Amino acid sequence: MRTYEVACVFHGDDVVFNRGKEAVKAELIKLGAQILGEEDMGQRNLAYPIKKETRGHYWIYFVDMDPAKAKQIEHAVRLTSELLRVLVIKKDGK
Repeated sequence: MRTYEVACVFHGDDVVFNRGKEAVKAELIKLGAQILGEEDMGQRNLAYPIKKETRGHYWIYFVDMDPAKAKQIEHAVRLTSELLRVLVIKKDGK
């Protein structure tokens, strides 16, 4: 098991954000991730429009999971319509 950060940018609308947050969490659990924590980074202006959106709600999941499955995260959550961007970051073991 290795620790990862899964950084997500959702649509700014609160209802859409909550629906997307739960959908991504369900996908992580389905892939066998153990969720260690979550951090709300709040709404921020985007550097450039993504899917015609200029603001996004940033949310980070801290997870432990098998490295082989970690590569599948981006592909699994890509179909979540509420999600604008996702980035999976491997945490340093130091």
